[in-house]
Amino acid sequence: MKLIGHEKTRDLILSFLEREYDSYSFIFEGKDCIGKKLTALYTARGFLCEKKVGFGCGECTSCRLVNNTIRNIYYGEDLNSHPDIKVISPENGKEIKIDQIREAINFLKLKSKGGKVLIIDNSERMNAEASNALLKTLEEPPEKTMIILVTSNQNKLIPTIVSRCKKVRFSPLSKEEIEVILGLKGLDEKKIKMLSEISDGSLCLPIHIVENETVYKYGKDLYHLLSLYFEKGEIHSEGIISLSELMDKLDIESILNIIEILEILVYKNGLNKKIPVEVYDNILKEVDKMKRAISKGVKKKLAVEGFYFNIVR
Repeated sequence: MKLIGHEKTRDLILSFLEREYDSYSFIFEGKDCIGKKLTALYTARGFLCEKKVGFGCGECTSCRLVNNTIRNIYYGEDLNSHPDIKVISPENGKEIKIDQIREAINFLKLKSKGGKVLIIDNSERMNAEASNALLKTLEEPPEKTMIILVTSNQNKLIPTIVSRCKKVRFSPLSKEEIEVILGLKGLDEKKIKMLSEISDGSLCLPIHIVENETVYKYGKDLYHLLSLYFEKGEIHSEGIISLSELMDKLDIESILNIIEILEILVYKNGLNKKIPVEVYDNILKEVDKMKRAISKGVKKKLAVEGFYFNIVR
């Protein structure tokens, strides 16, 4: 797995590693799906490297084990992983609980010749008890340890945790970097261009579309129905009802991705002045209402239809 982009950020991290502190506490903050966790794993490799070379020499036993850990995480392999790296994330995608943090703290306390690394992905989802438990360790970290909190928003972490960590900010990926990463996945050039155009500096939406192309189609279809109204004054009740019935069968993540595609298309056409400013503002308000309705459990079909008819009425 190759690191792409974030050159200045990586230089900053390397400058910290070169100082060879006894312990490190980092916050890696930036948009989702831009490589923060992968960079955290490479930072761990550099910290644990037997030769202490940058992000790791890639050849020593420790580096090879970290490489195995990376392949296990990103390719679903079952290789012998590094015993001194622990990665935790929210249980069932919801929250990080105190039992997870207690287990992680005990892991850090175990003696190791090379050191111990704890990576907490989506760390903003730690509940209050978990946050307070981690804080005590951040105040007095064990020797030869590295803790990396990966988050999309450090403001959701408690201030006392933030104050005890070095902040490393990750910028969104450029379109060119997105294209390089998608190219490594073997996609054709036309699809790469299309996905990079709607990426908004992150791989979240492109990867979801690759896994489920229906998402992109429905997003375009929803925008098309709106554009027919903007451009020709046509209201297509049957079209939106048919589309909403199809969308009702999808999971919430797919629905939110469809809405994100719609927002991107609306934004691009707003910039091109194809959508009047007052209409653009109204669409954004209705999009927000639709998202909140779906998140509160309103039937997806009703939320989509309500969004459309509130705009064209």
